[in-house]
Amino acid sequence: MEPRSVNALQGWRWIAAGYTLFFKNPLIWVVFFLIYFFLAFVLTFLVPLVGAPIWALLDPMLIAGFMIACRALEVGEEMEIAQLFAGFRTHARPLAAVGAYYLAGKVLAISVAAFIATVVMGGGLPDLDLAEAMKTHDEEALMAMGRHLMVVLLFFMAFLLPLLMAYWFAPALVVFDGLAPWTAMKQSFRACLRNLWPFLVYGVAGLVLIALGSVPFMLGLIVVVPVLAATSIYAGYRDIFVAEQPAASIDETA
Repeated sequence: MEPRSVNALQGWRWIAAGYTLFFKNPLIWVVFFLIYFFLAFVLTFLVPLVGAPIWALLDPMLIAGFMIACRALEVGEEMEIAQLFAGFRTHARPLAAVGAYYLAGKVLAISVAAFIATVVMGGGLPDLDLAEAMKTHDEEALMAMGRHLMVVLLFFMAFLLPLLMAYWFAPALVVFDGLAPWTAMKQSFRACLRNLWPFLVYGVAGLVLIALGSVPFMLGLIVVVPVLAATSIYAGYRDIFVAEQPAASIDETA
């Protein structure tokens, strides 16, 4: 499983191929993501303490379901709701392990970022009663808190990026290629590292599409989110790891 380097413009072609896959069955894709976000909301916000870790383990299984649905459309089969949960039946343990690695990485990234930010700022988090500071309009205290949190956020994003690179293709590599969780994440990271220019194009195009999809009333995100979070990722996986069929020709061979 040696990831190949592709042309920078392939970043846009992944999105174009993603739209082609989406419009093969847009209604089911919308249902898929309604289920996905409902589960994410319930577990993350309504189940205290254990909900967020459980969601971290389930997330790669659902992403694997997205990938399986993309493969079905690619070969001319029908999408079914059951495909969203196919990862639970076939590769539950390795996909959960991918989620566990990703969660552990985020916790470590937050901890390291907070520590480095403390060193950079020359002290710990400002001793601040936020409610009291807002009530008394203590601008100096609020600005100190804001500066500290901004430094933490910047360092966290710096650590999160390589972690996201390792996660990006990992569910697809587990479910389609049978790779072990850690191996899949290493291969995903290598694939992203070898294709920084395509991912830069992909990222810029994605931000533009999100901005356009947000007007009016965010209705366009109904299409943009499934494309950026599922179908274009599958197109990138096919392009980088299955060289005989580049992403641009997915719709031609389906």
